[in-house]
Amino acid sequence: MSLSPWRSQENPDPASSRQATTARPHGERIWSWLIGLLVFISIFIAALPIFAIVRGTSAGMALALAGNASLLSWLGLELALVALGMGAFFFAYSLKYYLATATILLLAFFGPGRNGNEGSEHPKRFNGLARIIRRRSNGTGYPGGNGNGPLQLGYHPFVSIHIATYNEKRVVGRLLEACARLNYPNYEVILVDDSTDESMQVLEPWQQVDRFKIIHRDTRDGYKGGALTHALRAMDPRTEFVAIFDADAVPFPDVLNDLLYHFYSNGNESPRPLPEVGAVQSYQWHVLNKSESWLTAAVRTEYAGSYMVERPYQQVLSSMKMIAGTAYMIRAGLLKELGWGRSLTEDWELTLRLYAKGFKVVYTPYAETPAECVATFGRLARQRMRWAEGHSYNVNKWFLTILRSPHLSLMEKAEFVYYGMYYLQSALFLLGSAAWLVSELVLRVHIPEWSALLGWSLLFSNLLALPLMNLGGLLLEGSPRKDYTGVLGAVVLSFLLVPFQAWASVKGLFERQEGPWFRTPKTGRITDRVEHLQPKKSLKRWLRPRPGRPAPATVRLGNAAGRRRSIRIVCIAAPILVLTILGIGAATAPTVMAANAFYLHDPSGAYTIDNNPSSNGTPSHFQMDTSGATQAWATTVAYTGQTIPAGSYTFTYWVSGEGSATVLAALTFGYSASTSCAAIVPIAAWTATLVNGGGSSTSTSMPAVILPANSYLCWQITVISASKGGLDLRYDGNNQETSVTTPSIVVPEHGTPLIGLALLLPLAANWLIRRPKRPAAVRIR
Repeated sequence: MSLSPWRSQENPDPASSRQATTARPHGERIWSWLIGLLVFISIFIAALPIFAIVRGTSAGMALALAGNASLLSWLGLELALVALGMGAFFFAYSLKYYLATATILLLAFFGPGRNGNEGSEHPKRFNGLARIIRRRSNGTGYPGGNGNGPLQLGYHPFVSIHIATYNEKRVVGRLLEACARLNYPNYEVILVDDSTDESMQVLEPWQQVDRFKIIHRDTRDGYKGGALTHALRAMDPRTEFVAIFDADAVPFPDVLNDLLYHFYSNGNESPRPLPEVGAVQSYQWHVLNKSESWLTAAVRTEYAGSYMVERPYQQVLSSMKMIAGTAYMIRAGLLKELGWGRSLTEDWELTLRLYAKGFKVVYTPYAETPAECVATFGRLARQRMRWAEGHSYNVNKWFLTILRSPHLSLMEKAEFVYYGMYYLQSALFLLGSAAWLVSELVLRVHIPEWSALLGWSLLFSNLLALPLMNLGGLLLEGSPRKDYTGVLGAVVLSFLLVPFQAWASVKGLFERQEGPWFRTPKTGRITDRVEHLQPKKSLKRWLRPRPGRPAPATVRLGNAAGRRRSIRIVCIAAPILVLTILGIGAATAPTVMAANAFYLHDPSGAYTIDNNPSSNGTPSHFQMDTSGATQAWATTVAYTGQTIPAGSYTFTYWVSGEGSATVLAALTFGYSASTSCAAIVPIAAWTATLVNGGGSSTSTSMPAVILPANSYLCWQITVISASKGGLDLRYDGNNQETSVTTPSIVVPEHGTPLIGLALLLPLAANWLIRRPKRPAAVRIR
């Protein structure tokens, strides 16, 4: 494909210009198959709680039809099913986070490309992780940069930088200074300001600076999207690409080269356009004021997990990637055709419109743009409410369009569904928590065949997913040790934001028109020195080495290297151990049999049943020769809240009598408030003809039943009629073990020790590897 003139292809048809692909290396194909297998397994595991919901629903219906459960018991079961349904919903997200963390860490340490044998470029999928973080290495022009020199195109595509501001006097000056220091030769900066404060006093001097266009609006019509529309109209007609930055950003001088690089394939040697790439998003690196408070540390940690783990994982899977409002570049022709929307989340709206036309978004963390963290909880809550409202509004608006679009792959549509429910998780969390509290603490009802161990496993699996992903993100950044304290703060923050995001997401889903835009004020504080993300030891296997890169410096880090190695091992071991132990524990959770087979006994005239076979040499007898003769046996232990699932009840008996003698008997298995079984509530009741002989049986099937508090199980035989002298029932003998067998009765058990083991094992591994070592020489690029 010809590279020139590129302007004639500034809005190419992605469907008609796919590049012919070359064979992918064998090792890379193996990794793709492995990732695909992991995805399939995770989908299967995520469906397991659904089976419990289906089984519990059928049990609840059976209880209602049988009429042997109170309204409160039925209501409790339905609420428990709602809680489990919400848990299964979060479990699907948690599995995605676990899978993303494990995949990216494995690819970073052991994946293809770590030794430079990557094979040829694959324009559609970028050949896994090694492609999504491609860095160019023919010089930098900026000390400490990413090593990205100019593209060898024979010319520099014109780039227009667009900035929309509103009352940003504290930060806009430093942004313009950073834009003035860009080392790209062919660009302009257009800033559209809606401010009502003193921002224009800061902006006025820049109106005289070459490359800079400052436009002031007297209205906030269209909010950010409206301001960017003005910038789009004012841009130079030569523009091929548009870069967007928020007011609090401080881009590195080489950011334009870093972003442009991903619109082309085959690196610097013979770059070819990738027409299907509509936009390139990079890392909104919220680190400028990360040490200001626990809140800014928590927000910084959230972004690390999202931008260093979750989004690279989306790139590996070729799923949908979202434009994030700042630090991205888009084709100018495409942006002119699409135009800017007026949504509260104009970036999400632009993403959906772009994918609906068949274009893709590429993600790279290595055009990272430092920015501020929100500094107060009130501002953060209002910001997240705006995001939640606008996000849900656009999901509702575009849902069917995206799912019906022929331009999106099945993986991209699946990611869209994940995106669609993202902020609604908060509302579903409140619903599930309320349902669980009522069913568990008030009505004390449990789901049939769902033990407490499974419940604890589900809870902790969901709880640990995000912290581990955030840890992985900090690890891959090579963050200093103090940043890891933000992981706990991020957990607290996620719960504090739940009610705000829940309300806004539900509001956005059902409203016909979005609410007003609320600005997020910036402080302008910088608490930490910021440098480019570097390919430290934890990242160097991601990066493909290229000729011409300066030789790495050798620095002795001593025991610090050992500490970082310990942290890396813990971060990798933790999700694997938690998933393995919880998964095996949940899958093999022992079904505690509360006397699944009940043997009849007669110790000193006390008629009892339990699950212990008799060792008596001489059996006891019950004469079944008179109509109306009856006998009941009861457990000596009371049951509380247990569930007897639907299934078969079987009475196996030993009798003696005349050869063809029979007894027609009413058989009842039920529960009573006392061991006397004076008033039995039947669980299974049927009429059977008992025949002469040993080891005969009769059975019936019944729906599930939830036992009320302090219930004693009872087995009763009542003779209806007898022929030829009736029969003599023999029981409580080692050769006459008459019994009644029920479905498994699940006894809830606690899995807390198992969870504790899962948490302690990584710490034990960390302790084992923290032994004195000789100072290691670590190469830092």
